[in-house]
Order: sequence, then C-alpha cells, then structure tokens
Amino acid sequence: MDKKKTDELTRILEKASGRKELEGYLDHLPEESVGTGPIDYFLSLPGPRAMAGKDLVLKSGIERSYLYQILNGRRTPSREKVLRLCIGAGLSLEETQRVLELGKLGVLYSRDRRDAILIFAIRSGLDTTETDDLLDQFGEALLG
Repeated sequence: MDKKKTDELTRILEKASGRKELEGYLDHLPEESVGTGPIDYFLSLPGPRAMAGKDLVLKSGIERSYLYQILNGRRTPSREKVLRLCIGAGLSLEETQRVLELGKLGVLYSRDRRDAILIFAIRSGLDTTETDDLLDQFGEALLG
C-alpha cells in the first residue's frame, strides 16, 4: 500500500468482506505505520524541532537526563510526561491529541474534569507552570 491517510485506510478496511482481505490489509499495515510512534511524531512537528534540548527541559519541567532518554527512545513516557512535553513545546490541541493517540495514552476527553482543564490550558497557550496553577486552582492533580 502507498502512504494513505487514516480515513482512506478506514474505507479500505470497511470494504474488507472476509478474512483474506483483512489479512492482506494487515500484511501491509506495518509498512504504513513505520516511524509513527508518539515521540517520532512529536519530534517531527515544528514546535519541538525549533527548540533546543535545554529549552525543552526548562519549558516541560522534565529532568534533563530523563527527557533525553525519552527522546532517544530508551524510555517510554507516561501520559503525564507526554502532556508536559506537548505543553512545553507549545503544541496545539490537535497535535497533542495525535501524540497521545499514537502513544495509546488516551486522548484528552472533554467529559473528564481534569482533561477539560487541560484542553482549556492548551487552547489558551498556557505553559506548564500556568497549567499546573490552573489545575491546582480547580483542585485537580498537577501534571506528573
């Protein structure tokens, strides 16, 4: 399969009427998803690419050596660390949701009180300190 958009892949998958078609689809799927891990995607975005590592350390609030282990693929970040990275890098809500989705970390859900606050913070362009202050103001757990 050539590189296809997700909605196009979904249409192809919906047309699969039997196991043989599903098997053919799945055989080609790994080629489609190579290099689409959450950190690969994160690093491909303009915000993180434009930042020096030390700036990302300062803005995310993640300890330097741990951050570099995440970025080098030696550590798998938690949802909280991914949120810190995304907010620190100034990603949009859509970009943040995609990073969370690729990491199978659960996208931000507007019906969840804490997630709603995080959505507001990201849309408002708050940094990690301001986001923690907002979470604290509403009695929610700070970013991990």
